[in-house]
This record gives sequence, structure tokens and C-alpha cells, in this order.
Amino acid sequence: MITQCPACGTHFRVAPEQLQVHQGQVRCGRCMTVFDGLRALAALSETAPDAAAGNVGEAGAFRLEPVEPAQTAAPQGAPARAPEAEAAGKEYGPEPEQLSLDEELFADPAQMRRDRLWAVGAALLVLVLVGQAAYFYRAELAVNYPALKPYLVKLCDVIQCKVLPPQRPRLIAIEASDLQATDPKRPGVIQLTATLRNHAGHDLGYPALDLVLTNTKEHTLARRVFLPKEYLERGKDIASGLPANAEITVRLDLDTGDLSPAGFRLDLLPAPPP
Repeated sequence: MITQCPACGTHFRVAPEQLQVHQGQVRCGRCMTVFDGLRALAALSETAPDAAAGNVGEAGAFRLEPVEPAQTAAPQGAPARAPEAEAAGKEYGPEPEQLSLDEELFADPAQMRRDRLWAVGAALLVLVLVGQAAYFYRAELAVNYPALKPYLVKLCDVIQCKVLPPQRPRLIAIEASDLQATDPKRPGVIQLTATLRNHAGHDLGYPALDLVLTNTKEHTLARRVFLPKEYLERGKDIASGLPANAEITVRLDLDTGDLSPAGFRLDLLPAPPP
């Protein structure tokens, strides 16, 4: 039950048993007015939480706690406010903009053309990038994806290029090498012999041979780089490359003149396309 202070209009929770003990005399907790709480009794709404009455104040009256107006029931005789009226009084902001049927179904034709042009341009750029990657990495693609090799060969036939085995000199080992004089009458003529082995699981391009002649103090006397066409046998197909796990023996006759080399160093370098 609730009662209302006649002085300030504040509503309070109250128990009927407490009102009967003190003949209905209660003290307002807000304005401290003593009044008869039985005159303005009303039922507390079901949604309001239960609460005990206040402590006993002076002159046998109760000092009650105020109840928020939203938690109180409507006083007897007062008309209940309809939910429709409360909803009508609320502010929901501006109304949403309504689009016409033409605006919903049809966009700006100029904007649609620009979007199509951007899409076509992006597709062309992707094709160009894919073509460039296929051109520059055609050797790696042919080795790693053998099914693509026929298509790469056809592409190279159109743009005048070749699909050659990749150059990987580090995967080719020099198994043996030697430098000896072959004719005692001509001490300046010597022969270089080297055995090269492909340790990769696929074909590799023939490397270039980097030969350095040194003296007794290992100082460089002369240097020359030999391309595959210079050290391979005649009729050998350079474009086919060195087969996987295969080896070749290279023999080169050199005329050193008056250098009289005492030693040499041999290394492998990537060779340019034939």
C-alpha cells in the first residue's frame, strides 16, 4: 500500500498493520509533515518492489521513504493513461527517408558505366601481371609444374622466347677437376678436366665455368669464363640442359703462353641464355 503526503504530494510505501498501531499517523520523510496516512491509501503496483515501512519517528508517527511516481499506482478516481497516449508523446527523431521505386531499382547510368570501366581495367591489369610472371618465371614454372610446360612453349612460340631449364649453379657440384700439360714440347699448352654432376631432382641449365690461373703464391695470373657452347661437345643440345642426377666431363685445351701457372681455381656461374 502507498499513501500520499498532503503537503508535498510525495508518495510513500506503508504497511496497513503499522497504520493501525499508530492510528494512521505518519511523518513525511521529505517535508517532515505529520498526517493521517489512512486518508490517501492506494494499492502499490505489481511491478514495484516490496519494501518495509520506515522507522518510527517523533510523536508516534512513521518516517516513510518516498516512492518514485513511476512505481505508484494511479490514485483512486484518476483516469488511467492509455499506452497509446504515452507512445504518442515520445520523440523518436526524424522520420526515415523514403526512396521511390525508381531510386531503388535504377542507379545512376554514368556511375554504372564508371564501375564497369574500373572492373574491366582491374581485370586487364591482373591478366598483365599474370602474363609477366609467366614470362619471367617460365623456367621455374616448367620445372615445378610440368603440365604447364606445353602451354608455356606455345606462349613462347608467339612472343619469340624459349623455355629453358633454370640456372642453379649451386645445385651442380664439381666432382673432380685437374689441370695438366699434354705436350712436353709445348709447356704452355695445358688441358683442364672437370666432372660436373647435377644433384637436383630436375633438369638444370648448363653453367658457365669460371677458371682462374694462379702462381706459386696463389696470386691470380689470368681469368676466363667459359660458356656452355665453348666447353660442350659439338652437336650437344644446350637448351635441353643437364639431366637430373646426371654428370658430364669437360675437357678444355688452353694455351697459357709464358704464364707458367702453378695452380688454378674453378667455380660455376649462371650462364646467359643460348
